[in-house]
Amino acid sequence: MRTFGVVVAVLLALFATAAVLALLMGWEFGSDWGDTRGPQLVWTATIGALLAAGIVGGMRQRASQTLFALLAWGGAFLLIMLAYSYRAELTQLWARIRGEVLTSEVVVTTAGEVQVRRHRDNHFYIDAQVNDGGVTFMVDTGASSVALSWDDAAAAGIDPGTLRFDTRVLTASGPAQVAVVRINRLAVGPIVRTNVAAIVLPEGVPGSLLGLAFLDTLKSYEISGDRLTLRD
Repeated sequence: MRTFGVVVAVLLALFATAAVLALLMGWEFGSDWGDTRGPQLVWTATIGALLAAGIVGGMRQRASQTLFALLAWGGAFLLIMLAYSYRAELTQLWARIRGEVLTSEVVVTTAGEVQVRRHRDNHFYIDAQVNDGGVTFMVDTGASSVALSWDDAAAAGIDPGTLRFDTRVLTASGPAQVAVVRINRLAVGPIVRTNVAAIVLPEGVPGSLLGLAFLDTLKSYEISGDRLTLRD
């Protein structure tokens, strides 16, 4: 236990020293992330402290065990460096994996282009941000409007109880009286539109639809196999 205490003390002392040196070099922990001198120093000192801890911890072990511990630390360090170096590619890979499992989750393929995978019911669903709330839309190229269900409108900060449902439309459930509104901000991944015309469906009519009021603002949209691609 005494050796463990020494290791912890050395680790904390090295990290604190690295942090103080980083501050003396002009790096502000809260904001100045563009200056890499401080972060690199803290990173290097921390890795060095961990390696030192492994060496000190292995001093009472056999040489073969100490060597194995050093190799393990070296392999872990290499994996961390590789993950950091390819963080953008790994983030995109993780997004694609999530898109396969969560079919409504938007996958950004290139700048200004997103994809979603077809759901098992043969429709396409898209997770979007409406004002400050999250809404899952079913994509409907046959719908002229963006339609919000009663609950989704409330989630987006629109109080359906204050609206006038005085516009008659034909929905999948039959004729309905809807309320005409404007969405301040509608975002599908990086694709953002403001002041979007929309309707709020009466209470009891389920599902929100992403119709032509949004789709027609895109450069293009197409279905290829089980993928729907939206291009800004």
